[in-house]
Amino acid sequence: MGRQTSFEDILVALQQAALQQDHWPVASGLIERAVGAKGNALMVCSHPAYRPDAVCFWRVVFGGERYADLEHEFIESHWQRDERIPRVRRLADGVLVPTSDLYTAEERETSPTYTELMGQTDMQGGLHARLDVPDGLQIVWALGESTGRGWTTGQFDLIEKLMPHLRYFASVRQVLADAQALARSLTGLLEDRRICVIQLDRTGRIVEANDHAAALLLQKGGGLRDAGGYLRARAPRDNAELQRVLADAIQGAAGSITVGRSRRSRLLLHLTPVPEQEADLQVVGRVAALVLIVDPERRPVIDPKIVAQVLNLTPAEARVAAMLAAGHSVKTIVEVTHRSQNTVRSQLKQVFRKQGIASQADLVRRVLALDGRLPPD
Repeated sequence: MGRQTSFEDILVALQQAALQQDHWPVASGLIERAVGAKGNALMVCSHPAYRPDAVCFWRVVFGGERYADLEHEFIESHWQRDERIPRVRRLADGVLVPTSDLYTAEERETSPTYTELMGQTDMQGGLHARLDVPDGLQIVWALGESTGRGWTTGQFDLIEKLMPHLRYFASVRQVLADAQALARSLTGLLEDRRICVIQLDRTGRIVEANDHAAALLLQKGGGLRDAGGYLRARAPRDNAELQRVLADAIQGAAGSITVGRSRRSRLLLHLTPVPEQEADLQVVGRVAALVLIVDPERRPVIDPKIVAQVLNLTPAEARVAAMLAAGHSVKTIVEVTHRSQNTVRSQLKQVFRKQGIASQADLVRRVLALDGRLPPD
């Protein structure tokens, strides 16, 4: 009989899952076992309306095994008619509610989602929670029924204890996903021009910093600095908090903080431990923690010429795609390009057809993956 899952085991698995996109079922399985739940489903959305095109991450896991067919079935057949969706949006942050409370008595008899999908997967007697994430993301976490005779205070306490770590998992994963850097090796992250990353050893000394991070450390009033090979915040109060979270990360506990800059918005830092098995062979034993730095003011640098060349688009189509990825609405694109709304929408449809995609979110992700590429010769 295997040893009991510890809270530390779960945290390590969540940290690995944040860095490696295929590791979530392992972390999810450990959570199920420790909490005593029959499966769980986790959805991360970038928009409070919970539109399908705003889903950043969606996994249904039972016994440590992912069920992609159930994920697809929910999106395709249940999303638009699930009575629970608008009620989940109104849940208070971090408050656990019984799944059955999200449906009326009549709906518990007639709702296809509740009677069919949840009835077949032991989710009717489960729990739901909505979690806000500092990066503007939202998590919907659904736990299956308790493996015991109902939910206990101990189970509730453990679930609530896990919530901050799920928020952290979602934040770090999204930073890497936005940079198309999921499942990159440590060396690969350093070479990626779309992300700001620093590697630290077990003493807190900087092992490597990629170009973005190195430039940030040299900025006057940039919030962070390299002090004799060690990462420091320029403001004493921020530095005290940074050193505390940094020490925790080196010891295996992930954390996030913000650091102030002169006359600019604060930087967001995610500090995550690096399990030895995730380290590259050439740096094994050296890299103990990873610092991912998010600059809320940084706009993606996307050259329409690159978009046209890589995605095989016309110059007009590429300009529209690049503007959309930079955060401009169709209305703004119409105003800037002096084209009609019908023309812009027609160009977007043509881009969708060429790329084999069906939503603006898919296009934005594809174009943002080109951020940092050198322009064509």
